[in-house]
Amino acid sequence: MFLAETAAKAAEQFQLFGMSNRFWIIMIVLALFVVSILTSSYNEDKTKGL
Repeated sequence: MFLAETAAKAAEQFQLFGMSNRFWIIMIVLALFVVSILTSSYNEDKTKGL
């Protein structure tokens, strides 16, 4: 239990490039969303002749 509490406190204090964890989670989700939009048209429609 003590180890979990220590890990939780360390995770709260961890910041990458001065940005909070919430910021990075939002940026990762936004990047995944944009990449999915950009790659969705790559294999858009291969049944045009049917």
